[in-house]
Amino acid sequence: GMVYGMTNRWGWGGDPRPIWKLWDQFGMKGSQMIGYWSPNCPVRTGRDDLKATVYRKPDKALIAVASWAPEKIDCRLRIDWSALGIAASKAQLRAPAVEKLQPAAVFDPGEPVPIEPGRGWLLILERKQGEATTGATGPAELGSPLSR
Repeated sequence: GMVYGMTNRWGWGGDPRPIWKLWDQFGMKGSQMIGYWSPNCPVRTGRDDLKATVYRKPDKALIAVASWAPEKIDCRLRIDWSALGIAASKAQLRAPAVEKLQPAAVFDPGEPVPIEPGRGWLLILERKQGEATTGATGPAELGSPLSR
C-alpha cells in the first residue's frame, strides 16, 4: 500500500500500528511523496512489475518497493543522488523491522535487494552514522539493469 501512499485501515485489514510506528521513527510528517508514476521519482527499479515510491525529507528518504513479478527479483535500485541530497559514497540503505511485515536488514546501496513475489520492502536511505553533511555526487544510475 505504501507504494500508493496507503496502509491498511484500522479494523478493516489488520493492525496498521507497526507502520504508523515506522512513520513516526522516520518522521513522515513533512515528507514529500514522489510516486513511481512521476517522471521526477528519484528512485527507479527498471522494471514494469516492480515499483518504487519515495517519501523524501532533507538528508533521507523512505522508499516503498513492491513487486508484482511472478518470481523472486534481485533489484538494484537506480538512485538519483542529487535529487535526494545524499552522496552515494556516504549512504546506507536499511530496512527497519516492522512487525508482521518485514525483518530488519541492511543493504549496501549498490547491492541487489532480494524481493519475493507479491512482497516488498520499506527502506530508509540516509547518511551513514558519523558522516558529515555534504553535497550529492550528482545524478547517477546505481548499478546495471536489473537481473532476475
